[in-house]
Amino acid sequence: MGTLRVLLCLAMAAVACGAHAQTRYQCNTNGVAYLSDRPCSQSRAVYYGPTERPVSPHIPGIGEAPAQAKYMSPRCSSLNDALRTAAVRGLRSETVAEMRKNYRLECGEDESEAAGKLSEERKEKGLQRKAERSASKQEQDRAALQEQQCAESKRILVTKRSRTDLTEGEKAELRRFEANYRGRCTVG
Repeated sequence: MGTLRVLLCLAMAAVACGAHAQTRYQCNTNGVAYLSDRPCSQSRAVYYGPTERPVSPHIPGIGEAPAQAKYMSPRCSSLNDALRTAAVRGLRSETVAEMRKNYRLECGEDESEAAGKLSEERKEKGLQRKAERSASKQEQDRAALQEQQCAESKRILVTKRSRTDLTEGEKAELRRFEANYRGRCTVG
């Protein structure tokens, strides 16, 4: 029983010594600086923690899935994801090289077809955007032309109204012109 108690005391002393050995205090007494494993008696103590910095391993990124993956077969899409994430999963370079070889053999044609479908989709979207821009420009041109025509019609109306020597036929024509102007150029 006494030997067990001695061993226990020695173990506790070793732990206490190890804990004190990691903690350092910089003390200053009468202008003399020194390091101590005990807190300084003055209030201006500086604590130094452990000097080793934790090592953070570099974690490689996986990148984004290729855009054509949505057109690939489920098997080839899955294999592509496995290749993209191989580095993150810690696979050896030999394994990754074998995976790439198998992927090219099994999915090369599928990937090529998927890229073609993606290209066609982008082409169609581009043509659709171009058609929308063209329609918008035509609408703007039409609105600008109508605005010019209405401005010219208004100028003609003002000129004809200011004349006092209109015949009955010209007055009737002026009324028809005004009705057409109101129908085409006034809102509400």
